[in-house]
Order: sequence, then structure tokens, then C-alpha cells
Amino acid sequence: MAAAAAAATVTPAVDGTVRRTRNGWRNGERGQALIEMALVLPLIFVFILVMVDFGIALDRREVLQHAVREGARHAAVTANIDAIKQRTVDQSQGVLSLADVSVCYLDTNGNGRAGDPGDDVRVGASFTYRFTVGGGEMLTAFGVPVPSIAMNPSADMRLENSVGSAPLC
Repeated sequence: MAAAAAAATVTPAVDGTVRRTRNGWRNGERGQALIEMALVLPLIFVFILVMVDFGIALDRREVLQHAVREGARHAAVTANIDAIKQRTVDQSQGVLSLADVSVCYLDTNGNGRAGDPGDDVRVGASFTYRFTVGGGEMLTAFGVPVPSIAMNPSADMRLENSVGSAPLC
């Protein structure tokens, strides 16, 4: 009897009277917490997945920036555009293809010819990141297109050697 009395708690009612409840729950509130958790937990889960997916997009952006910077460093001393593109693709951890990389030259000394020593070379890349983990597949179930981020990093370096037939930017 003492154990049953200890298990019951006293809660004040709205009208100021005191009502005894069993295990601290009123009769109408037994499943309320479960229903609230069932409604909120999927939203929290999707939010966490979107944050992870956005983090992956930031990582891809950093990888691309590193790749074009290394391509521009190679282009400063190399005249072969195909070798420059290949170096950029090799540094991209499999994100880029040769068609995604562009190489052009800037006439910075104003003599009308690009590709002279002292001019700049620009290596750029074009890549579109499509969200997958958090927003991608889940949004397509509701008829919403997959969100994407267009990434176009580029890097400029000063030429050390002359380049013949250099394409202008």
C-alpha cells in the first residue's frame, strides 16, 4: 500500500483542486510526448543530413580550388595546354574531367600578344554539385528538383616562359 501511494503523484488541476495521478501522467497525456517526438525527429534528421551534404559541397569546392591552383602553377612553366589540363584533373581527386578545365592567357603588359613572359595564365574549372544525402533524393519524392551549386573556381599565375598561340581570356 505504501509503494502504491509513493508511485502516485499529486498535480494541481486547472480549477485549483488537487488530483492524484498514477505514475505522474494524466489520462489524456500518455502518448503526447511520443507523438511530438514522431513529428519532430524526422525534421531534425533531415536538417542534419542537409548540413552534412552542404559540408560535402564545401569540401568539393576546396578540392576544385586546389586543383586549379596546381594547374595554374604548372601552367606558369609549361606551354602544353593538354598537360596543364591533365595536371588539373589529376589534382581534383576524380571530380573533374578534361572537358571541365579551361586554360587561357591574359595580356597584362598591354603589347597585344598574350603568352609572353610576365603575362598571366588563368586555369579555371566548371563543376555542378548536386545535393544527394540530405535534400536530393528526399525532395524528388515531393516533386521538387534536386538543388545544386554551380562551382567555377579559377586561379591566375604569372608566366615564366613564352607560350606560342596562346588562347586569350
